Amino acid sequence: MNKSSSANIDRTVPDREEMIERVAALVPSLVERAEQVEKTRTIHPDTVQEFWDTQLWSIMKPKRYGGLELDYGMMVVVPDYIARGCASTSWVYGNLVIHDWMLAMWPPQGQDTVWKDNPRALMASSLVANAGRATPVTGGYVISGRWPYCSGIDVSDWMMMGAMIQDDGPKRPVWLVVPREKFEEIDTWYVSGLIGTGSRDVKCDDVFVPEFMTLDPTTTRGGSTPGTSHNPGLVYQLPVLGLFPHLLVGTTIGIAQGAYDDYVREIRDRVSTYNTTKLAEHIQTQMKVAEAGALIQAARLLTYDNIREAELIMDSGRLPTVEEKVRWRRDGAFAAQNCVKSIQVLHSTIGAAGNYLSHQFQRRFRDMHAAAGQIQINFDINGAEFGRVELGLEPINKAI
Repeated sequence: MNKSSSANIDRTVPDREEMIERVAALVPSLVERAEQVEKTRTIHPDTVQEFWDTQLWSIMKPKRYGGLELDYGMMVVVPDYIARGCASTSWVYGNLVIHDWMLAMWPPQGQDTVWKDNPRALMASSLVANAGRATPVTGGYVISGRWPYCSGIDVSDWMMMGAMIQDDGPKRPVWLVVPREKFEEIDTWYVSGLIGTGSRDVKCDDVFVPEFMTLDPTTTRGGSTPGTSHNPGLVYQLPVLGLFPHLLVGTTIGIAQGAYDDYVREIRDRVSTYNTTKLAEHIQTQMKVAEAGALIQAARLLTYDNIREAELIMDSGRLPTVEEKVRWRRDGAFAAQNCVKSIQVLHSTIGAAGNYLSHQFQRRFRDMHAAAGQIQINFDINGAEFGRVELGLEPINKAI
């Protein structure tokens, strides 16, 4: 956790290209630290500091709190580069900057509570609403529950949680922001992939959360939010759940790109143990490189095409339709599926060498499959939701 007064923040605003150059320059050190990140099950402290030094933590934070308030696509491109070095670090980074973007939609008093005295506050989340109960009381809610998959919790000052409201009305979700001292961490994260994310459970019992620290998810479908008066920028009016899969795809694209780059470098000069011919001369190797590269590029282009479409729609003054949002979610999940397929294509020809624990490929392979298991980029779920709407039915997820 980092604290500083707003007076100490470097308010120099680099452009998009400068930020991409900064993150690209960090990739070699991320590669070097990837094994240690996996062993310690947390991102490296030097990396945390480097992200502050390069302003990478600040890309989506509103300008009024010393942030850069860059475009939505940066939440894809920066994790893409980071994942080429370390997937776990990318996953944590991506999740935490997403919460800066989302918090800008909260009531102004809630934003001030988090950022006014500590502009370097970081926030993990678990928006699994069924994991918690929120009982309405005067001035807010009392919440209890146990939330899984809290990626980056060990470097975070706050938690963004989902819970189901318990009252006489229909069950409905609410999002709440809770300070670190109000919840307990439970070390459950013993897994095979994305090990370094430290995605442990958190638990709290009968914690009061003021109304201004909560948000109705249906207010984030696109357009004005409770935070718009504070942060009127277009980026904070884009739909949250309608585009959410794209925010996780950056990591899968980066994992795939890193695996592809490693593979090409290695295979160029590798000689077959069977007949001493160069593997680069084998047509099946050439075809695998072509297929994997095309899958990655298709995922990247599809993702950025959807983001650009959403920005143009919002800039025109209209709100995206449900049909458009379920299509974006389908496409985001499909892009992630392409990335999984790309690494499987390479895995089929890299040989036994790729299975050694000392080889980066095996870590990338495990991390990719762990990332693809996230529900927001599950194609079966998002594809079925698109199919429902395309066939004239109501979407299951009413917050889209």
